Amino acid sequence: MAHRYRRRTFLQLLAASGAAATVPWLPGCSDRASGTSAAAHFFTADERATIDQLAAAIVPEDQTVGAAGTDAVEYIDRFLAAFDADIATIYRGGPFSGRTPYPDPVTGDPSDDFPENAFLEILPPTRMQELSFRIELFGSASVPDGDVNVPIVPSTPGLQALYRDAVVTLQDFARERGVESFAALDDAGKLAAFNATPPEFRDAFLENLAEGMFCAPEYGGNRDAIGWRDYFYDGDSQPLGHTLYDATSDTLRDRPDQPNQTLDPNRQNDGLEPDVEGFVTAVALSQGGKRFF
Repeated sequence: MAHRYRRRTFLQLLAASGAAATVPWLPGCSDRASGTSAAAHFFTADERATIDQLAAAIVPEDQTVGAAGTDAVEYIDRFLAAFDADIATIYRGGPFSGRTPYPDPVTGDPSDDFPENAFLEILPPTRMQELSFRIELFGSASVPDGDVNVPIVPSTPGLQALYRDAVVTLQDFARERGVESFAALDDAGKLAAFNATPPEFRDAFLENLAEGMFCAPEYGGNRDAIGWRDYFYDGDSQPLGHTLYDATSDTLRDRPDQPNQTLDPNRQNDGLEPDVEGFVTAVALSQGGKRFF
């Protein structure tokens, strides 16, 4: 659970498990970067404030940006309202976002030619994808035979119900502690309240929080790609990539600002904390890999 780890450790675990690398393709909603707003969001104003405060307690702003600075809850709010749009805003296009240019075909250097942002395109889900996400958001009972595999796959009430019930639990916890609302708790109290919510919500919230902090900005979170920059993740680096090919000399070389084959002198490297190192080791060995550190 989040409060058992230091904030830095929590984020290292997310990165080590591959979350940061895969999040740009996870579900989200309508585009913020284009200057438009979502047709509808899920939370009420009070619910949104409670979830914002919880997110800020789990991943606060300090030397690096936190949940509030990346608009992580904006991503969550939009995802929960995905089916409010005429076309469910779950998947976006690609492969290029227009944030990095094409390489010069001769020298390999960054050119002045940028691709269009294909992430602005909303891709309609397939029939099975839609059914799957309806179950995830609205619960097993929301689709025909949604709970047919209950003996194998447990039934779910859906993320919308989990979030709505969790807000009630968080507010009840605060009142039981003699304060008027969740907002009146200090960060330690907010984390204790989080621990009082069901494990299904805790797991979902931490996953959604990571998605919101490190998704492509078009999905609603990671405002201006600040999450990527603060945690030294290059995000969608194509079509330029990290290794540049010079056709005149038939050689490959690292991109100076994002080296791929050599250490980056501008990047802080304090090593892994013991629990993170143990986690990485366990994952590597469980998949048949070997330790090289």
